[in-house]
Amino acid sequence: MTQRSLILTLTCCAAAATALAAGAATQPLPAGAAGFDARHAERGDHAGRRPLQAARLGHAAASAPRGGGVPAAWSALGPYGGDVTSVAASPTQPDLVFAGTAPGGAGGGTLYRSTDGAAQWSAVPALAFRSVFDIAFATTGTVYVGTDGGLFSSSDGGTTWTQHDLGIGANQLTAAIAVDPGNPSTIWAGIDDAFGTQAANVVRSTDGGATWTDVTPARPTPMSATAIAIHPADPQIVIATFGGWMGGGEVWVTTNGGSSWTNRSAGLPANPLRAVHYDGIRLLVGGGQMFGSQFVGLYASNDLGATWTALHDAGWPLRVVTDIAVDPTDPQTILAAIDGGGINRTTDGGATWETGVGGSTILSAQSVRYAPGDPDRVLVGAASLGVYRSDDGGDAFAASTIGIAELPLMAVDTSPAEADHVAVAFQGNNNGGILTSTDGGATWTAEPVPPTRYSNVRYAPDGTLFALSSGPSSVAPEGLYRRNGDGSWTSLGPDQGTLFESDLVAIRFGATASTIHLGGADFGVAGSERTVWRSTDGGGTWTKTHEGTDGDKVVDIEIVAGSGGQRLVATYDGPEGGALRSASGGADWSAAVTGLPGFARFGRLCSSATAPGITYMSMWDSWSTGAVYRSTDDGASWTSTGWSGGNLSDVACHPQEAGVLYAAQQGATAVIRSTDGGASFTAFAAGLDAAGAPTELALSRAGEPRLYLSTTRGSFVTPRDGAADPIFADGFD
Repeated sequence: MTQRSLILTLTCCAAAATALAAGAATQPLPAGAAGFDARHAERGDHAGRRPLQAARLGHAAASAPRGGGVPAAWSALGPYGGDVTSVAASPTQPDLVFAGTAPGGAGGGTLYRSTDGAAQWSAVPALAFRSVFDIAFATTGTVYVGTDGGLFSSSDGGTTWTQHDLGIGANQLTAAIAVDPGNPSTIWAGIDDAFGTQAANVVRSTDGGATWTDVTPARPTPMSATAIAIHPADPQIVIATFGGWMGGGEVWVTTNGGSSWTNRSAGLPANPLRAVHYDGIRLLVGGGQMFGSQFVGLYASNDLGATWTALHDAGWPLRVVTDIAVDPTDPQTILAAIDGGGINRTTDGGATWETGVGGSTILSAQSVRYAPGDPDRVLVGAASLGVYRSDDGGDAFAASTIGIAELPLMAVDTSPAEADHVAVAFQGNNNGGILTSTDGGATWTAEPVPPTRYSNVRYAPDGTLFALSSGPSSVAPEGLYRRNGDGSWTSLGPDQGTLFESDLVAIRFGATASTIHLGGADFGVAGSERTVWRSTDGGGTWTKTHEGTDGDKVVDIEIVAGSGGQRLVATYDGPEGGALRSASGGADWSAAVTGLPGFARFGRLCSSATAPGITYMSMWDSWSTGAVYRSTDDGASWTSTGWSGGNLSDVACHPQEAGVLYAAQQGATAVIRSTDGGASFTAFAAGLDAAGAPTELALSRAGEPRLYLSTTRGSFVTPRDGAADPIFADGFD
């Protein structure tokens, strides 16, 4: 696939990626990962071997006196996952499998290796910090990996690696690889166009990668080569697909090994193409992308692209094909990986289709492969949720992701009704979901929500679970979703139209689930103003109670403790940032910036019942520093607590001790604690070396006093006050 977003992302995220990768090398997460609506125990090993059970989290927290002192250590809860762009099994060692990640489709990824058929994974040190976009095996067992740093290969099962200089300059991001099935010394590679600066987009080697020749079709401008297929018996016949980041796509065919090419795009949508398969008779191509609803679907040709026939039908919810796999024993069985829709399958050559087979509808599938010679074993690489495996040809898929610890979480919350019920929200570029645990994080279940971006997850006062989707609306409506008693989910809105018009990120409930406040901003044709919405009937109807400045977004809402739900404060982000207040239960809002600095970005709020009327706000008060402000008049005015430190992501108020605060901080010390109302903080981060960038804090609302943290590498938990007794993830000593 094309990776133009890589360059845009690398600059802003380089420091974070370095910190994440460093942590990943020192502290792997415990067992437990994302799955389907069944229990999220990882799928057992293949071919009748003993199943691998999801292990109970066995990291006991270090003990310390209650109420302060040395804090207890944090324990990793998972869930496992990551943006897996490609997964492939060895043709010579069936249990040897490689999977590659590219977080958000950009930099900071890693190659992972499994020696037990994808049951468990470990990072490949030689390719640390290398985002992976394609993996291909030669018939000899040599594996080739396309990365943001070029092409790598290993002939010893991944123990040692060789980097191949393609001879095309600095930009060698390799998005596609094909190895001649009849001659493993002939390798083709598709290269990203690097925003139009790399004109060599298809290169070929005939000596095992020692030297390379530029064989790019004669196009007017560079375009990224996204997939390559070679005739199984005639290596002179090669097909390459192309796709542009903003749009456009083509398919080209050569019958003389790249000396000349023919454009075979006529009859296909002029949108990015991303997948190709050729068996010597039937040529299959697929593509599309969520951005701009640039759909393609799946097409077939029996004359090398001179004419095309659509194989997808009206039953496909989405026509964004990222990969194609054909049953090695039955060419009538085709699997299409769908971004945002799982795996579609036909067993009659495309006459009829099953969509989202095996429960895969929650997956944003990026890669699908049959294990060599085994039509029952199917491997899927998915955005966010990692690797999934089927041992029955796709009738049922389950997570096989233990060890891939790259799932970026947006939010975490705990149930007020059940002590060990935890929920997290995650999102990628155009995908995401909700994961829940009923045993404190020992095992996880992927909720059957649409695979859209989720910005927040919250339990209502009665324990009902809600989540906020921020699209894409081409997959499902944005807005608030509610989990029903039977486990299904219902879309509640507010939905301003058929397009993506409401970008909402904040949820706050009143005393019951009947009163709901949502914060965010309008988007697209609806404008770009910050907004607050309110429902007083549990999401049945909505009123936009505030519409503010263009370019701002409401990011948090808090009910002031002791106000009976009548006084609320909200923070908004934008060029400067600031706050709002309401004295009418959220029916109307006014500015509340008195005393705040001119730069008050990414503000988050907390208010404790032990200090009625006091509200705390964490923020960035510059691009490199954070601060905490306090209001004693419902947000009408603010005063700095006097502390200054790293940029803050969140703040949480101790529910029983006035003046005790916890803050999530960007930097080496991920969580800090104050006992004097934010005037000073001390480290509260033991065990968080692998946590990555923190995103949100949550305090337990039932059972043992715990503090939870969501990060860009999963979630973590610690006894809230340095409890004397060790606590395990399931809540038992």
